[in-house]
Amino acid sequence: MVTDGLVDHRAEHEWVPGTECPCETTCGVVGFKLTRIGHVLGCKCHECIGRRNQRKGKRNQALTHRRLGGTGFTPSQEESARPYTVEVAVMPEAKAGDQIPASWDKFTNTEWFRRALDQSARAVPAGSGALPALTLRSQFCIVDIRGRRWP
Repeated sequence: MVTDGLVDHRAEHEWVPGTECPCETTCGVVGFKLTRIGHVLGCKCHECIGRRNQRKGKRNQALTHRRLGGTGFTPSQEESARPYTVEVAVMPEAKAGDQIPASWDKFTNTEWFRRALDQSARAVPAGSGALPALTLRSQFCIVDIRGRRWP
């Protein structure tokens, strides 16, 4: 294809539906539809994986923002957002020993959990009285009450 005397290089490698993804990494994914960046849906190159992960993270942030009573725009960085004031009446059920599944203890002792809770604690403004919390899939909220002194 020639445009204004210049060769359009995209025409040399025209993608045909049902063939492999045209990305440079040759991910090997076969598809019938291209994304807006010109890769097959479900492409496994690093750029596409990162883009999907970022999109899922932003969707989760927006859902958490709405479920915690946030209004207006969703903060693009959860660390720079203001703490949410949520009044919750809880009915605690104390569990100890063998009543707690071993998988729960294993999860709360992982480096991932410690880092996530630490990241939340570092984002809490000094003197705000906010507690660090971790939301999982915008369905569960784990609030760290260990260091809290109640009035």
